[in-house]
Amino acid sequence: MSKPFDATMRKLIELEPAAWLRFLRVPVADPDRVRVIDSNLSTVTAEADKVLWVDDPEPWIEHVELQAGRDIDLPDRVHYYNASLGRSRKVPVHTTIVLLRPAADGPDVNGTYERRHRNGDVYDWFRYDEVGIWQQPVEGVLASGLSVIPLAPVANVEPDKVPGVLATISERLVRETSPDQAATLWAATKVLMGLRYPKERVEEFIRGVSAMILGIRGIEGSSVYQDIFAKGEAKGEAKGEAKGRVEEAREAILRLGRKRLGQPGEGVRMTIGAIDDVDQLNSLLDRILDVSTWDELLASHGPSA
Repeated sequence: MSKPFDATMRKLIELEPAAWLRFLRVPVADPDRVRVIDSNLSTVTAEADKVLWVDDPEPWIEHVELQAGRDIDLPDRVHYYNASLGRSRKVPVHTTIVLLRPAADGPDVNGTYERRHRNGDVYDWFRYDEVGIWQQPVEGVLASGLSVIPLAPVANVEPDKVPGVLATISERLVRETSPDQAATLWAATKVLMGLRYPKERVEEFIRGVSAMILGIRGIEGSSVYQDIFAKGEAKGEAKGEAKGRVEEAREAILRLGRKRLGQPGEGVRMTIGAIDDVDQLNSLLDRILDVSTWDELLASHGPSA
């Protein structure tokens, strides 16, 4: 698979390996017993995508293979990885192929792999599971662990619903993560959206929603923010960029506020529309999850009736 998607997915699995097993419907009795181990099969000069060790009383391995493009040798390859891992680690190995987009699918990726003699008799048989991300209900992805939710925009969701999906992702990041985690997961979301949409469409989708992420206090100190978001900001004219961030922050407050506080009245919209300082708007965004009414949120910014 292509390197950006490969690196992004591997990093997400490393963040919460047990959350990924839940998402892939691989039963595990105790999530605390799941850890990532070295996937390098040095004795056979090969490397599986991700190898998770489940330290049950009788340990076993979950091998996760990620695929974004068509590969007719994929079933043969994962069979090879599975057998090599079992031989080197001396434990049972279960394999799940994660297909990231329809282009990776094909009739040969059907859950079984077999080899036959010339007379047609099967002499080698291997079973694996497969998960097509585009077939997964978006509601289930959004309810999964934080390291799984970057896949939501490329799950089973219509394009016109993607802005709402991104808003839900950003709300979870605001509530549940640190600035560094939020920046990392938001960056992963942008990268993985490239599995389905061209770059221009991705930018169109995230316009406005990204203000929720940029409003997380302290995110500017994140190395991920500096490397990804700050580079993008440097490309625009400073004045136009500042205006754009103000508009995005206003839109983010209204969008998140509708879900948390109800439909805003005309006074609320006028008050928010009159605030031109992005720091003040980000301060409101920080507080929106801690108040129960629009009046309480805007108490320091004049009347909101």
